[in-house]
Parts: sequence; structure tokens; C-alpha cells
Amino acid sequence: MIQNYDIKVKNVHAYNEFVGVEDLHPHISVIHYDELPPIRHCRTLWGVYGLFLLDDDSEELGYGSGTYDYSVGSIVCVSPSQIGGVSNDDTTFQRKGWALLFSPELFHGTDYEKKLLRMEFFHYHVNKALTIIASEQKDCETLFRMLQQELTEAKRKDVMVKLIELILAYCSSFFNRQYSIESGVKGNHIVSRLEHLLDDYYTTGEQFSKGLPTVRFCADCLCVAPNYLGDLIRQETGDSANHFIGRNVIRRAKNLLMSGKSVTETAYALGLDFPSHLSRLFNRIEGITPSVYLKQALKRKV
Repeated sequence: MIQNYDIKVKNVHAYNEFVGVEDLHPHISVIHYDELPPIRHCRTLWGVYGLFLLDDDSEELGYGSGTYDYSVGSIVCVSPSQIGGVSNDDTTFQRKGWALLFSPELFHGTDYEKKLLRMEFFHYHVNKALTIIASEQKDCETLFRMLQQELTEAKRKDVMVKLIELILAYCSSFFNRQYSIESGVKGNHIVSRLEHLLDDYYTTGEQFSKGLPTVRFCADCLCVAPNYLGDLIRQETGDSANHFIGRNVIRRAKNLLMSGKSVTETAYALGLDFPSHLSRLFNRIEGITPSVYLKQALKRKV
């Protein structure tokens, strides 16, 4: 597969290192771009969740194989497996505003994980930033500063998690308001339908009788030809349909592993016949085995 990104942000440390800020927590980072020097353009494969409260519109953001619509004073949202940004051309620019990055590991094994996966403003079909008014921007900036202060001083994990959940609650309200106005935008998008299909597939336990979801199975459920589904997914995300489904499955695998399931239990829970099949899929998507991932994740866990 052709690599269509410049860097892979597997964790918050990778992005902190890219922009030149100190790690304050293994799973959370709050960045105030106004305090940083210019950063270089970069097309990024995200492995973390990101909320960017931007005070500039100095980039024409790419998103998958399309573009992302944003303006000054809006919130750009990204999630694991998404690709976005501007390809590195050896130039830099001065970003203004705030960024909140958090690893999916922060919520692995918790009830909130399922809620997080359902937040549509993180889904690929949404290629437009959350529009907010000036007072809402100030509220969000206050929450970002509170979280940054907590990271720097008290470092209370329960408080940090609650602040992130509160910020996400704000984003959900912004999204619901925006899409109630722009009705019909989110209903027919093929990537959104595929994401919901995979959610339903595992919620209803179809994997136990049908195994790992395939491109052909998903295409049949969505009433399109497999090759056409592949073309649509690649057009929207820059990724193959097979790889897109694989990333979705691996996110679920990480959640199960972090909740205490063994590699064997996780493999069977996802519809795989043997643990070795999970190891091969995990290695293809993440470049490491499930056991190595779990050791690294537990070492970072606080």
C-alpha cells in the first residue's frame, strides 16, 4: 500500500515531539500553539483523538482524499486511523489556538469507550469543523486551560478524565446543533454507514457465526459492489476498505486487551479462529504484536 502521509502519530508523545513540547502525561496533551514557534506542514496519520480549537485558517487542510472545511474560531476533530493535513513541502507556518490530544488507551476498558466510538463528530463522514460563537470559544479555552493546569500541577487523573468528558459533551452539543441545521448531511455517507455497520456487527454478536467482517460482506450489506465500496472508501479516506475495516477491528482489540482479556479471548471475541490470526492482523495494522502492544500500554498506564 502506498504511504499517503508524512508522519504517524501513534501516541501523544509523537505529536509533542513534532511540535516541540514537553510530555506531561503519557495519554493526554494540551498545546497552546500561540506559545510555540512555527511548525512545518505535515500530512498525518492519527493514532490518537484530537480536538483543535483554531484561531487561524492559514492551511487548506486535506482530509482523506478530500479537504476539511474549517474557519477561525472553529473546532477541528480527528480520531485514530484518519489522515489529514498538508503534505510536507519544507515550509512552516504559525498555528494559533489550542489542541487537545488524548490516546484511546485513556478510555480502554471503560464504559465511556462505547460512547466515545459513537461520537459522530469524530467519524470520517464529517469533513467540516464544529462552528461555535465567541462566548462558546471562551468557555472551551477555559476548559483547555483548566486541563493544562491539571496536567502541570495536581495531575489528578479522575479530574483530567472528567474535564475531557466535559469538553466532549460541549462538542456533542455543538455537533447536534450544527447538523440539525444542516439536516440530511450525515445520513447517506458511505463511510458513516460502514462505521455504523461494523458497530452493529459486533454489538449483535454476528462475529461468532460469521467471523471477521470482510469487504464483500460489508458491501453486500450496504448494497454496493465490493470494488465500488473500495473505491468510495479510498476516495474519502485515502485508505483501502480492507485496511479501514482492519483498523476498526484493531481498535476493538485494544479495548478488550486493556479491559483484561487475554490475546486468545480477544481473538475469539472478534470472530477470529486462532490467536495467531489476531497477531498477524495486529502486526499488519500496528507493526507490533498484541502482546508487545499490551506490555507497552501497561507500562504507560497511570
